[in-house]
Order: sequence, then structure tokens, then C-alpha cells
Amino acid sequence: MFGILKYNKYQVYTEWIIATILLLIGCTIYLLFRPQNLLMFKIIDELGFMPNIVSLRMYVNPNCFPDFIIYSLPAGLWIASYFMMMYLTTKGYTRKSRLMLTLPLPITAIVLEFMQLLGLYIGTFDAYDLICYTIPLIFFVKSIK
Repeated sequence: MFGILKYNKYQVYTEWIIATILLLIGCTIYLLFRPQNLLMFKIIDELGFMPNIVSLRMYVNPNCFPDFIIYSLPAGLWIASYFMMMYLTTKGYTRKSRLMLTLPLPITAIVLEFMQLLGLYIGTFDAYDLICYTIPLIFFVKSIK
């Protein structure tokens, strides 16, 4: 049994809200600045939301942001959000269980990034992506007990 955990429910709500905001910021950057030939835009178009996205994109200038913000930061925000959500949902589990449940996704992302470097996987290796995956990973591993 995991036992009864004492926690401040408002702190937990705040942490869930922060995790959700990180996720939404990453999605917003993607929707506003990434090329429209990505698969996600086809799905958005099929759902009928593409006219809304196109009109929003008319008001932003992608040239006012460095490539890091457009191409690497969303993944970093998503992985940070993922770690926060996994941290919250696995409270009460053993450290080993928390690591086993949480680490497969970020480790896969890191391995795929190196596979891109070696030409073994489609895509372009980006050291900034690797940094954006690794920093939240370090914080997560150090934060769980």
C-alpha cells in the first residue's frame, strides 16, 4: 500500500496548472510558427480549425524569434510538462517505480536524437533539442525521492 500522503491540494492544483501552461505554450509556438506541411496541420485542417490557425498566424512574425524558440523550446516545454505531470501522478510510488514509469519517453527522445546524428533515423540532429530534453530530465531525477 502507498500510505496516505499529506499534501497541500492548492499546491497540487498549481503544479497541474503550470504543467498545462507549459504544454499549451509549446503547442502555441508550434501552431503559430512551424511550417504548415507538418502532419499536425493536416489533422487540424480535417477538424476544421485551420482557418482559425491561419488567421492567428497572420498576426505574428516568425522572424522576431530565434530558431531556438521556434524549433527546440516547444519540445523542452512539452517534456518539462510531462515530467511535472508524471511527478504528480506517481506521488506515493517508490523511486524505482517512478523512474520506470517516467523515463522511457524522454530516454527514447534522447536516443532518437543521437540516431539522427548518426543518420540512423529520419530528421536533423539538434544539440538544442538534446539540451531541452536533458535539463528537465535532470531536474526530475533529482526531485523524486
